[in-house]
Amino acid sequence: MKKQYFVQHPDPSILNDFSLPKDIFQSVEVGIRDMEPDFLFTLAQNMFAFPVFFALDFVMLEHVEKIIMERNMPFYRFDSDGFIVKIDSVDILAVICESTVELASNGMRIFIFFGEGLSEADLVPTKKWGGPTEFRNLDFGKVETFIDVQEVGLTVFTKNEKYNTPRKVTHCISEDYALDLMSSDLES
Repeated sequence: MKKQYFVQHPDPSILNDFSLPKDIFQSVEVGIRDMEPDFLFTLAQNMFAFPVFFALDFVMLEHVEKIIMERNMPFYRFDSDGFIVKIDSVDILAVICESTVELASNGMRIFIFFGEGLSEADLVPTKKWGGPTEFRNLDFGKVETFIDVQEVGLTVFTKNEKYNTPRKVTHCISEDYALDLMSSDLES
């Protein structure tokens, strides 16, 4: 039996988790229990071209840092344990999707960015206790899409009309997964 996922418009509380310019992104929530690396890998492959950037806010697992170093992945380090990794090949995308899902399943948030003229140093997330996550140095005009990956799914923020509604996002997800129609909002 295929693992199920749902798509819907996000709850306003999710949108309030970020300090974003108003009205430039459409957002879609994708929920899935026990996300597998292939789910994220296929989604990223179907949405993005290279390069794509993964912001690993808190790499609490030493072996993830070791993977980044051993594979000579281009990265920007911030704080004591944060990495922005620039992905420019399918092989590296597969490896970093595996690490991303592992970090997310341990309660970490990972951000994926795609756009023109992005720089690793601009993608550093900052969070104040009780406040929204900010990307203070980021020119959101350069960002086409960013994804907030969490333990129970992800939220897509995009300007791209190819996947800016719940129905359209389903076309980016592997057919190895089944859409839960009862939990999904496909009206738009």
